[in-house]
Amino acid sequence: MNLEIKCSNMSELEINIRWIMSIIFAILAFSTPYWFFIFFTIALAYQNMIKNCFFYSTFGINNDLRQKNRYIEALPKFNPEPIVIIDSKANIIFKNEPGKNIFSNIDTFKFLNDKELLNKLIKNSETYQVEHHFTKEKYYTFMLKGVKNLDAILVYGTDITKVVQANEDIINIQKEVVYTMGAIGETRSKETGNHVKRVAIYSEILALKYGLPKEEAELLKLASPMHDIGKVGIKDEILNKPGKLSDDEFKVMKTHSTLGFNMLKNSDKPILKAASIVAHQHHEKWDGSGYPKKIAGENIHIFGRITALADVFDALASDRVYKKAWELERILEFFKDQRGKHFDPKLVDLFFENFDEINKIRLKYQD
Repeated sequence: MNLEIKCSNMSELEINIRWIMSIIFAILAFSTPYWFFIFFTIALAYQNMIKNCFFYSTFGINNDLRQKNRYIEALPKFNPEPIVIIDSKANIIFKNEPGKNIFSNIDTFKFLNDKELLNKLIKNSETYQVEHHFTKEKYYTFMLKGVKNLDAILVYGTDITKVVQANEDIINIQKEVVYTMGAIGETRSKETGNHVKRVAIYSEILALKYGLPKEEAELLKLASPMHDIGKVGIKDEILNKPGKLSDDEFKVMKTHSTLGFNMLKNSDKPILKAASIVAHQHHEKWDGSGYPKKIAGENIHIFGRITALADVFDALASDRVYKKAWELERILEFFKDQRGKHFDPKLVDLFFENFDEINKIRLKYQD
């Protein structure tokens, strides 16, 4: 349904003056012999009613005012939010008063750079919504409404800064909780908080090199510190035994992956859902000989495959209650040998290709 646009080419002052003149002409028509004044009265009154002067229209007078009034008539009345009108190239051609205050120094919405979309909105009088970080301090959501009669687009701006900041606060709290819980799990086994920090950064590096989107790499970085959260359910005498575990003790130790998964699996939060995958699968092996499910190859979630490599590298390179740190040469030989066995071969290749970057993290966050 097309929006009907009125197009007055007279100012409010002109309209008021014409009403006064029409009243004067009416008085003259009825109080003097000059009855023809009634035609001036009717002409002025009619043009005021339709807010359009025939003389102005004929000779192109007040075209700018007419265009401005077209825009004003297109806008919702008494709207406190900023509204602007843009053309098909995203140039701003009109602003309401709030729009003038907020977007005073802006002539073009450069973030609306899809010209095909803008033309489509105008042609079909369609709507479209976009969220934009407009300044360093402000977030806006913009509702675009194509108006075919105007050959332009109404852009309704709504300040959502407080909503965005509240969501960011919630996410930051989740991050802190996840990291703290991961650190608690490691502390119980007398490992340092730097272990989970290193594993998190190694995981992010490998995820990006593997080709995962930045958002997924960031999610894995946040989730990977929880890989050993299930250790909170393992007895201290097993968890911190200085020597080799017996077969029965190792069976108990292996349950930490399932314990961690069960702690996190029912959450609908992206970070905790990812953490449940990491906790469950970071001891699975590429050849299917891992635990707890003995799944193999790409059936192991990429988050599990990446965290497995990152965790083993950091474990081998660090002192533990049951062993001393390995020398780097021995670690690298181990990874070459375990390519396609314990670890995803592609990830092992990426590990070696980016070893300098990974090793810098190890040295930066040493225990």
